[in-house]
Amino acid sequence: MTERIKPSLNFTIICDDIRQEIGGKISLMGLFENIYATKFPAIHPRIAIMNEWSEGRGEFEATMRIFSPDKKSVLRETSSRIKLGEVTFRHRDASVHLNLDFTTPGTYWIENYLDNELINSIPLKVVQVKEQSVH
Repeated sequence: MTERIKPSLNFTIICDDIRQEIGGKISLMGLFENIYATKFPAIHPRIAIMNEWSEGRGEFEATMRIFSPDKKSVLRETSSRIKLGEVTFRHRDASVHLNLDFTTPGTYWIENYLDNELINSIPLKVVQVKEQSVH
């Protein structure tokens, strides 16, 4: 029996969109770490999140949650199964979230779990800005 090895989370990237190109390449468009809004509640039309897992072996459950600033409310949640046959394999997990409702400005949190264990917590700042006139 092959030894099960917990994988590492190499990165979490927040962007506008993720596309798989011809030939299998993945393109990430519009990387960001802050969202700016003039009024609240603010609806953000599209957020894509890419996670990459590697250096593991076996099957695991990966869960990603987007939390409110007080970490009491889950705005979105996705789960997927990771299957890594060898430690040299990589697993990329992409999720797209449409019409995400940010009720107030503040620091929201993107948390990644592996088999229900918290692996990382990424801040997503939602900032209120003044409306500016366009010339």
